[in-house]
Amino acid sequence: MKLSVDFAFAGIEIIKKNPLAVLVWGLVYLVVSVVSSLLIVAVAGPALTALQNYQTAPDADPMQVFGHLGALVPVYLIAGVLGLISSAIIQCAVFRSQLRPGTGGFASLRLGGDEFRQILVGILWALALVLFYVLFGIALAISIGLISLIGQVSEIVAGILIFLLVVGGLVAFLYVVSRWSLASVQSFAEKKINIFGSFKLTQGQGWTLLGGYLLLGLVMIVIMIIVYSLVFALVVGTSGGWMQAITQMSRPDMSSVAALMTPVFFAQTLVSSLLMGGFYALIYGASAAAYSALSDKGTRSVEVF
Repeated sequence: MKLSVDFAFAGIEIIKKNPLAVLVWGLVYLVVSVVSSLLIVAVAGPALTALQNYQTAPDADPMQVFGHLGALVPVYLIAGVLGLISSAIIQCAVFRSQLRPGTGGFASLRLGGDEFRQILVGILWALALVLFYVLFGIALAISIGLISLIGQVSEIVAGILIFLLVVGGLVAFLYVVSRWSLASVQSFAEKKINIFGSFKLTQGQGWTLLGGYLLLGLVMIVIMIIVYSLVFALVVGTSGGWMQAITQMSRPDMSSVAALMTPVFFAQTLVSSLLMGGFYALIYGASAAAYSALSDKGTRSVEVF
């Protein structure tokens, strides 16, 4: 079936038709973000502050860095697990609202086999992507090295060829990732872990997918610029200056829970979380729409796992 680039904007319809659900997804993200931040600060706040200030303390013992990292690793692992679970819950809620409407709990939220399957799919997909990235990078580096030999004859020609190779490599990488992007929604819809079936499902639709994702990315960037500009302007107005606002937003005081609990922290976390609720709808709504357009019950893609 022919895919239209309009799939990229399916998430906008989700936000328009189910604003309460999108709000709930943002609140779920908010709770996990606040809990994770408080956990990190309560358990390893001093270690995190010491690492943040390490570059400004030239007399500090470099070996202390390892001690601080040792204190941070366990709590970051816990926060990471919480993030994986919450992300899978929201992700499946978006898929469920589009592919299985009327099922699940409030705002299509559940915690069950679909969600744990998504966690495994996400981990396996990320590992496979890292491996592909490394191999792709090695191949690109070798190609650049070979082309650079032309520089002995003509530096201008070599420079042009290297530029074209880098640009072409970036486009090729994004093209492959676009073809690979339906692994999560396909695994959800077919109730099985299928990491590579997306390539068969998207055959002949790679450029449409890439174009749609690029358009969606531009929309999200514009939204982020507008929202965070408003937040920054508000912080500047309440903090008394640009530098104070930048410091409060980029490097909050994480030495203790009491120091972290500021109006700026809560406002920034609230806005970011609600924004993420909308971004989940946009990103996974687009992939759900693409899957719905391309899937055919009579021609399922190959089961890998």
